[in-house]
Amino acid sequence: MGRVNVFLKDKLLDEINEEAREEGTNRSALIQTALGKYLEGKRCEREEEEKRKKMQEASRRMDALAKKLGKWDPQATIRKLRDTNLKSDS
Repeated sequence: MGRVNVFLKDKLLDEINEEAREEGTNRSALIQTALGKYLEGKRCEREEEEKRKKMQEASRRMDALAKKLGKWDPQATIRKLRDTNLKSDS
């Protein structure tokens, strides 16, 4: 396990010590837990941002495709393909 020296404001250190006492743990364990949760939260934020970007890109591409295709009736197209396939199966 690595060792790190960190400078903290006195008030923050007092709060950490108090919280550690209330939790029945030591300062190092409390700081490790807090940093672990912080880092996990940051990872989740990055993943959510990446998902959001991908969804925006997909939406942009769908809009571009819709513009390129113009007005069309998807139900009619599906019915036409279905009917064509049914006739060829007969």
